[in-house]
Amino acid sequence: MFTIEVPPGHAALVKGPAEVLCAGKCAVFGGHFESFTVPPHKRYPVEGPATLKLKGGEVALVAEPAIPPDWALEAVDVVALVGPTDAGKSSLATFLLNVHVARGKRVCVVDADVGQSDIGPPGFVAYSCTSAQVPHISELSPLNAYYVGAANLQGLEDLLVAGVVWALKEAMSTYPHLVLINTPGWTTGRGLQLLKALADATAAEVVNIGERVLPGAVVSRPKYALPRGPQERKELRVYSYRRHVSLRGKVAVELDKLRNCAWDKGLTCLWGRYVAADVEEPEKKGREYAVPSHYLRHIFAALYKGKKLVGYGVVEKFEPKPTLYASTEDFDEVWIGKIRIDPHTLEELDPLP
Repeated sequence: MFTIEVPPGHAALVKGPAEVLCAGKCAVFGGHFESFTVPPHKRYPVEGPATLKLKGGEVALVAEPAIPPDWALEAVDVVALVGPTDAGKSSLATFLLNVHVARGKRVCVVDADVGQSDIGPPGFVAYSCTSAQVPHISELSPLNAYYVGAANLQGLEDLLVAGVVWALKEAMSTYPHLVLINTPGWTTGRGLQLLKALADATAAEVVNIGERVLPGAVVSRPKYALPRGPQERKELRVYSYRRHVSLRGKVAVELDKLRNCAWDKGLTCLWGRYVAADVEEPEKKGREYAVPSHYLRHIFAALYKGKKLVGYGVVEKFEPKPTLYASTEDFDEVWIGKIRIDPHTLEELDPLP
């Protein structure tokens, strides 16, 4: 470990993976913590004055606060945070959560950024509620989650809206003072229509980051937001799978436990049908896809009991019975998605088209 002094009016930008121990407490995203961990490919700001000890990671000292002053909003009811990829939506969500929790409020976060999920694994609209400060919303555990089934939302926009409305209804049943919706960073074309549908369906007040995407307030984009490339995003998704998913063993289930997909000599889902064929790459024929046989293995699934997410699975085969590596045996529904992961390493495989 090495020690860093952060003068007043300065900020230390700590890039993970790193462990931080503070002398007293450190101010991070509006909260105050004696210690915290920064995951890989994330960067947390420690506002001065502070003395901290750092193990691992990288740190840069800047001669100004890292949090834009116009982030100090008085938020109520339901607020949708809107902005492009790497605009700082999860950072703003963390800051608003911590500021309002410090005022004695109970805050819920609905994480709808399914491609870069902070609460729950990729592909889920997950929500969590708390009355305690957190260094980042990625440390919140999901209370429940709706499986959209893909990191790429094209063609599944309706499922995302359904998931957000469902998660908001569940979160509101806990009687929070504030619900923050972290939206996808898809802000052009059909993505813009999706964001408008989300805002309308939830009656949320919109806070845009950096630019006006939808009608509503606009706050500054943080100067020191960490840009990430495709490989770093992929590694973040694998990190999220490994944090949330712990597969125990194989389980065979009856076909009627499959809910959003069905099996009949091929996999028929809400968004298309997949049939194994002697092809090197998936080929589309109308709503049907001819796919290499291995595409119908290692499909990531959500396990539910009484509409509550209770675990995760990876489907190994569908015949003679659906068989999956599962984190639990106590479930009554299996929701299939497009996501495919290796059940042993939890690394991403090519998704279903």
